[in-house]
Amino acid sequence: MANTNNPHSFLWEKTGQSGAVKLRRFKTVSNTTLAVGDPVVLASGYAKLAGVTSTALFGFAAEAVTGATGVRKSIALIPAMDGYIFSAQVKSSTNLTAGYLGAKGGIAGTTNGKIGFSATATTSVLQILGLKPGSAWGTYAQVMLAVIKSSYGGSIR
Repeated sequence: MANTNNPHSFLWEKTGQSGAVKLRRFKTVSNTTLAVGDPVVLASGYAKLAGVTSTALFGFAAEAVTGATGVRKSIALIPAMDGYIFSAQVKSSTNLTAGYLGAKGGIAGTTNGKIGFSATATTSVLQILGLKPGSAWGTYAQVMLAVIKSSYGGSIR
């Protein structure tokens, strides 16, 4: 089965702990647009889109906001907590195989709602836990991921 190249940012899948996902509300940096699933970092206490060179993730947007000049919008975030599992598409043509299980990588892309996982990034903020059900090994695979470098609670692995 071939995988379709259709990145969708990061989706919260489940937690290894009991209970529902915890959401935290923060204000954005002025003029910040975020789509659901976009990775977020904090800058002076305000949420903004993470970059491909980010060395830790604070969380992921749980709702979309459209930036406006001079306005700090309120947004719900899913914090990058130990035990939370997310899914994302590998955004390169890397032929992902089962040998990538446990591999570390980072985020790829900066287009809201279209951010994915990079198996070749050296920032090592995420770790592959497995293949998402319904996906196949190969190019543009959907993978299950854990945040291993979090600025929400410090480094967790």
